[in-house]
Amino acid sequence: MNLTKYLLLASLTLGSASVYAEGGAERSRQYWEAFRQDQQRLHGDKQQAVVERERKAQENAQKVAKD
Repeated sequence: MNLTKYLLLASLTLGSASVYAEGGAERSRQYWEAFRQDQQRLHGDKQQAVVERERKAQENAQKVAKD
């Protein structure tokens, strides 16, 4: 093979690799963001759980105080 065929082959290879790489960082970021949201949904926020528990305790205390 002569030099022009090698150059053509190299340019086609690099061109096809860039097509596959396009948007890779965005897809990775979207995946991790979705993963964190799923984990948040499944496990919840600890601070939010504490606040909710305290709110329920106050409601129960008020209910007992009424009775």
